[in-house]
Amino acid sequence: MIQETSKVENVVWHSGPPPSIGWWPADLFGQIDFLRWWDGKKWSSFALPEFTAIEAAKIASRKDPRQKSILWAERWW
Repeated sequence: MIQETSKVENVVWHSGPPPSIGWWPADLFGQIDFLRWWDGKKWSSFALPEFTAIEAAKIASRKDPRQKSILWAERWW
C-alpha cells in the first residue's frame, strides 16, 4: 500500500481498498473535497460535498475507469 502526504492539506493518502464500503475522500490528484463511493470492489466517479443526494447517487452509480490510480484519505466528517 502506498502512502503519500499531500503538501497542500497535510493529509495521508492511501492506495488499495479502504477499510469499509461508503463515501471516502478519494482522488487521483489529492483533492480532499472530492468524494467517491467505494462499493467494496470499485470506486465511483467523484462527487463534491455540495451535491444533492440525488446528484451524489447518480455519481455513485458511475465507476471510474482509473481504479488503480485512485488514492483515498481518512474521512474528515
